[in-house]
Amino acid sequence: MLTSRPYSDGKRVVRVMSRSYGVIALWVNEGRGKNRRIAMWHPGAVLELSGMNRKGSEGLIRFREVRRTVVLDAVIRDPRRSAVVFFICEVIEKTMPEETPHPEIHDLMAATILEIESSSALGWIHAAFLGQLIQLLGIAPVAPASLNLKSLDLQSGDWKFEMGLEKESLERNIADGFMAFLEPEAAIPKMWSVADRKRLILGQVRYLQHQLGVVREIKSYAVLEAVFDNER
Repeated sequence: MLTSRPYSDGKRVVRVMSRSYGVIALWVNEGRGKNRRIAMWHPGAVLELSGMNRKGSEGLIRFREVRRTVVLDAVIRDPRRSAVVFFICEVIEKTMPEETPHPEIHDLMAATILEIESSSALGWIHAAFLGQLIQLLGIAPVAPASLNLKSLDLQSGDWKFEMGLEKESLERNIADGFMAFLEPEAAIPKMWSVADRKRLILGQVRYLQHQLGVVREIKSYAVLEAVFDNER
């Protein structure tokens, strides 16, 4: 599950990343009184839906039954884990086109959420997720052809011999980390600071959004940085 927004008493609009349909919007009836079910509707929840249907060509999707396939106790209880999950969910919701199936992205997201639930090392999981997301979408930049290239341009994906605007380019050492995280099991860069990680994450998001033609603020990142301010 990506986001949940109340619509009226006992009802809400929920966006999910479906393996078969991509990002879709659901009409959720929570029920009332003792039959009210809201605990499962949280960002990162791994759900299984059945009996899906839509009223009208552009209406919200409804479903007959829903169940949680995994209970994410640690994600729910630990603010650090919750912050990483919220960030990942917001990136997907604000960046991926709606109703465009990407089963490989769904599987990456599910695997990452399960890793967040169980891992003791959380500081770089979101960097690994973003790198693999860029790779799976087929929009990764090519490797630099020369050691003299100084920066990676985030709009074009080209390597440059000079540094561009700070917001729209990554200096070579950060860009090398960007390239490393395109691969699974990437090692955490040695001697990197928290500020270096911030440059990388913001660069990954900026690059991803430029390549997909949608640049939107990821508001949950500020919370994520505050939570991990002293954790490398």
